[in-house]
Amino acid sequence: MPEQASIGLQTGGNVFTTRKEDGDPTTRLIVRTLEEGLSTQSAQPIHIRELRREFSPSSSSFRTERVRVSLEGGQSLRIFFKDLNPNHQMEKALALRELDRAPSDREIKMYQFVLSPQRFGTLQFYASRWEPERGLHWLFLEDGGSTLLHNFSELNRWLPASRWAARFHAATRHLPDSQTSFLPKYDRDHYQRCANSIEKILPNVDAKERQIIERGRECYLRRIEWLTRLPRCVIHGQFFGKNIMLRRGKTPQKLIIIDWETAAMGPGIFDLFSLTSGRWSREARQAMWRAYFDEYQAETGERLDWEAFCRDLAGVALYQSLEWIAWWGSHRSLSRHFFKFMQELESVLEEHFPAG
Repeated sequence: MPEQASIGLQTGGNVFTTRKEDGDPTTRLIVRTLEEGLSTQSAQPIHIRELRREFSPSSSSFRTERVRVSLEGGQSLRIFFKDLNPNHQMEKALALRELDRAPSDREIKMYQFVLSPQRFGTLQFYASRWEPERGLHWLFLEDGGSTLLHNFSELNRWLPASRWAARFHAATRHLPDSQTSFLPKYDRDHYQRCANSIEKILPNVDAKERQIIERGRECYLRRIEWLTRLPRCVIHGQFFGKNIMLRRGKTPQKLIIIDWETAAMGPGIFDLFSLTSGRWSREARQAMWRAYFDEYQAETGERLDWEAFCRDLAGVALYQSLEWIAWWGSHRSLSRHFFKFMQELESVLEEHFPAG
């Protein structure tokens, strides 16, 4: 891997300001990549006069920068630069994630082939550079700010996210395979892998946890066939508040959904469960479920049965709780999320799958 592929992102909080003809090799390649991408989008030559790069201290999984660009002609752009090279992940992410290029490739393709700023309010895609042989896995997007929905607890801020998910799922449920073939599918093999992963962690949990997990797994195994029959659409895969941003300024499209490496073809209510897991009261969860339910009906024209919808959501909640328990069961020392999803599993079993 050439050294210039990582120069800029290894410099901590340093700020680089350069004219296009100056700077280190990485900065010059960034300028070239952006000029090519912006020119393609605008169907006319775009030239960068000056570029300012700053490492983003909020980088979580991948290393990111905030880039300010001055164009010849006087316009300026605020750009978010994400280095998707698995080897350049942040230290904690390296301990949790495999060195797999597929999720990075998937995120770039989501912006290229599925996501639409006009239709979904997602970030504007400016450019990318995918040259694995050189260690270059770059994504350049509109800089939407840094305010996360995760940091707010008011229900009225979260209800629009439920509605957004319903509209997105309704809009992507019939996309052609030519547009979504790069996405993994939640099929029988996918659900069976979850059951296998759960079985592997059982020797490493205590007796009380094992009893709950085994009961959950038994209920789940009886529902794998049912899960495979649920209608699929494009899902985010980790539709949590930390992956939902609030756009700065006054705009009708306030929500921005970010970090699409886990996108897949699966049941839309998988995202709804992700959004409503955790600290919420039963009443608050029901309000978010109802917001999704009503919005989905309005978008599709379909008439849904509320009780059947809740039963379907319970089955998906059972699966997803087990999926995350299997994942965090192997990384318990790094997070308390294992206990969060143990609570989710206990709750769904008590409410929807009573013993006996």
